[in-house]
Amino acid sequence: MTQNAVFCVLIVMSEKEFESVAVKLREKAVATCLACGADLMQAEDVAQDVLLRLWQLRDTLDKYRSLEALVVVMARHNLAMLHRNDNSVPIMEINTKQLRSQLVAPDDSLISSQEAAWLNKAMRRLPSTQYAVLHMRQVECLSYDEIARRLGIESSSARCLLSRARLKLLDEIKKRNQL
Repeated sequence: MTQNAVFCVLIVMSEKEFESVAVKLREKAVATCLACGADLMQAEDVAQDVLLRLWQLRDTLDKYRSLEALVVVMARHNLAMLHRNDNSVPIMEINTKQLRSQLVAPDDSLISSQEAAWLNKAMRRLPSTQYAVLHMRQVECLSYDEIARRLGIESSSARCLLSRARLKLLDEIKKRNQL
């Protein structure tokens, strides 16, 4: 039985039939999320949501040509929604032990960790879309086209959002340095 034939079996199915095919669909959802830069825990959460939604749609799945493609699209959309709604994730994880080992004076270490904490807090105050674009560009090193594709926006919009995020952070840094 080919892979497409396996996915076509889902058209009208029982719980037992769904369970037999769900493993492959779940693997596809997890792989898609990991390819989009999610960590394993996020990928598992999104895959679970995708399978739940497929189960809810099981009576109408016959209108889709490829359930594998549907799973990929659903996983990408759910992951994008997760990133839009979750702006509490720090943009930069700093290994403080490594940072301390590189510095000589203890007060330098304290100052650096305070500055990093301040910068993380300032970044978390950015609007979620600006934060997401900044994270994807600076941390994940994605191109503007890739960022635009992931967020479902134009490339010029991604550039504009990144520029606004950087300007806001620059203003925050200027204000902090004036104090």
